Amino acid sequence: MDKQSVKLWYEPDADLLEVVLAQGIGVAEDTEDDRVEVRVDEQGKILSFHVLGLKSLTGSPLSLEITPMRKVIAKQS
Repeated sequence: MDKQSVKLWYEPDADLLEVVLAQGIGVAEDTEDDRVEVRVDEQGKILSFHVLGLKSLTGSPLSLEITPMRKVIAKQS
């Protein structure tokens, strides 16, 4: 099985956790939860996501399917 590198950043002043799954150019998209935003590439692959208000999750886990709310349309040549 291939290993995958995941990078995590926590910014305490903004109370923001960012999880980077893959490098690449992407577009930020909203999710069903206002605290979570994803960055997707032109094919819709999730490159990263971030969670706002991480401290408020104490005692109550955040659980959602991380999918963009809008479809990403590939550029036509």
